[in-house]
Amino acid sequence: MKDGAGETFQNHAAVAVGVAVVGIALAAALPQTPENRWPALVGTVLASVTGAVSLVFKRRAVQRSLSAALKVVGLVFALRAVAVAAGLYAMVSRGMGPWGFVAGFFGVYLVLQVVEFSYLIAASKDAAGGDK
Repeated sequence: MKDGAGETFQNHAAVAVGVAVVGIALAAALPQTPENRWPALVGTVLASVTGAVSLVFKRRAVQRSLSAALKVVGLVFALRAVAVAAGLYAMVSRGMGPWGFVAGFFGVYLVLQVVEFSYLIAASKDAAGGDK
């Protein structure tokens, strides 16, 4: 692996970790009741975990080809859909409202999505020998 590609991944991974930490801190601090706090925490943690998995998969795929990276985008989307369905089911079956989970998951997911696509763009430029 090129030095620039490893640095690109490390930078994006650090941003993703920062997003996860801020999301989890907000999910722990903002909701007033445990009935809202726990779903928000579960949502942010699930989004953070799927974001980490996504970055690792995209890193491996980008080393192969851009089409492989695009396939990973679809695969991770399916993984996240399953995570959302399972998380919502878990919260509702325990008598908790879904909105904390939805806000926690998608609040972190949307920011991580920007980080992931930024990584794909930067990594594909590195692989093609483009400008930094």
